[in-house]
Amino acid sequence: MKKYPFAAFCFALLLLFITGCQTDDSYLKEEALAQKRPDSENGVTIKTEKTEYPTSIKVIIVEIRNDSNKEYTTGIHVFLEKKLEDTWYEVPMKADSFTDEGIIHSPNKLSSLGLNISDLKYKLTPGEYRATIGGLAAPFEVVE
Repeated sequence: MKKYPFAAFCFALLLLFITGCQTDDSYLKEEALAQKRPDSENGVTIKTEKTEYPTSIKVIIVEIRNDSNKEYTTGIHVFLEKKLEDTWYEVPMKADSFTDEGIIHSPNKLSSLGLNISDLKYKLTPGEYRATIGGLAAPFEVVE
């Protein structure tokens, strides 16, 4: 009779240990549609404000430099991808859908968009990331 409660306790402890040891990377299931993305095209370049961020960062700022003589239009959202074993994966967002609002980036100007980490359905872990806007990507690292 005493063996059953002890076995149940050990099994529950094992389950807690297994789930506690999983990394947040298990949430990364969707491969990015484009595995290669440039950081610039047609005079427009994007980059993150910093090349390295701590895991505790709250907002990642993406700078958009439009050195062309034409307006450049983007959506209002910045998306995130993480590289795992040479494959880029989409970092899931809390929202399931997004508005089609747009922002015009004037010619020969620098503008920026922010990505609030609280909008992610994912806790940042160390590794190689890229912020994406349209078909462009701004690479950066996350460190402890």
